[in-house]
Amino acid sequence: MIDTLNMRMTAKDAGGVSPLSVERYIDVEKSGVYVSTGVPYIVGHVAGYRVYADSEQVRLSGSIAKFVQGENVSTPTRRQVSEGVGCLSDAIHLNIGRAEVVRLDIAHTFDIPAAPAAYIGELSNRAEMERVSIGENTLYFVSKGRALCLYDKRAEMHHRGQEMPPAWAGCQYLLRYELRLSGSVAQQIGARKLTAQDITKPQQWAQLVNLWAGEYRSIGRTSTDRIAASTTPKEAFNAIFADLLQYAPADYLQNTLKMLCKRGVMIKQRRADLKKMIGEALNGCRYSLINQLDVAVERARAEAV
Repeated sequence: MIDTLNMRMTAKDAGGVSPLSVERYIDVEKSGVYVSTGVPYIVGHVAGYRVYADSEQVRLSGSIAKFVQGENVSTPTRRQVSEGVGCLSDAIHLNIGRAEVVRLDIAHTFDIPAAPAAYIGELSNRAEMERVSIGENTLYFVSKGRALCLYDKRAEMHHRGQEMPPAWAGCQYLLRYELRLSGSVAQQIGARKLTAQDITKPQQWAQLVNLWAGEYRSIGRTSTDRIAASTTPKEAFNAIFADLLQYAPADYLQNTLKMLCKRGVMIKQRRADLKKMIGEALNGCRYSLINQLDVAVERARAEAV
C-alpha cells in the first residue's frame, strides 16, 4: 500500500557515521560547498532514489514501490516494504530503518468497469479540505500536509510516456486513490516520531492502511448534496431513494425486476411504469458504481492489514 516514501536521517540517527559517507555508494550528480556556511554537500541517486547529503543529514526521496518491484501501479505489501528498506540500507551502508519519514503516500490502484470520471463525479466535498478538480479524471482534496488524490492511472502513465506493466496491460480503466502525508507525518498519526522501520511493524502498518480507508469514507457524496437541495417531498423522496440504493448490491434492481416479471406480479405496463419511476428517482446517478468502489476500498483495506 506504500508508494512514495521520503526520509531524512541525521548524523545522530546514523550512529555517528557522517551522512557524507554515502558518496562512495551513490551516483553523484553534483557536489559543492554552501557559500554561506561552508558546509559541503552532495546530490545523486541510487536505484531510482534521489539522495541529498551534507554533514548534518541525508535525505532520500523516491518510490519504494518502484525500488522493490520496478513499477508503482501495483503497491507493495508490508513485507516487501520492509525488504525494500533493508535493501536501500545495504545500498548506501546506512541503517535507513532509523530515518524519519517526511513524506508517505498510501495508495492502491483499482481495476474498474467504467471510466474514472464516472466515480470521481459522484464525490463532492471533504470537510476542512479544499476540493481541486483537474479535468474530469482527476480530483484532489487538499489541506496542510495532507491530500486525498483520485485520478486516472492509465492516463497518467500515458502522459509520462511509461509502459503499463504486463499484469495491468489488459485493464481498460484504472482508478488510483492515494492518501499523501507530508511535513509532520508522525504528528498527523498521533506519534512522537515515525521511522521507516516503524511503518513496517504490523500495528503501525494497520493504522496507516485504516487511515487511508477512513479518509476515503470521509469524502461526501453528491447524493447527500442532492437530498439537502430538495425543495419538494417528491424531490426529497427521489434523492433519499437514490442514496439508499447505493448500499444495495450492484445487480439489485435488475434482479428485482426480473423476479417481478417471472412471478407475474405486475403486468407489462405496470413494470414499465415502475422502471420509469426508478429512472426518475435515480436521475442518471451512478450510485451503483460508487458503491462498487466503496466495496473495493474496504476489500483492499482488509487484505492489506
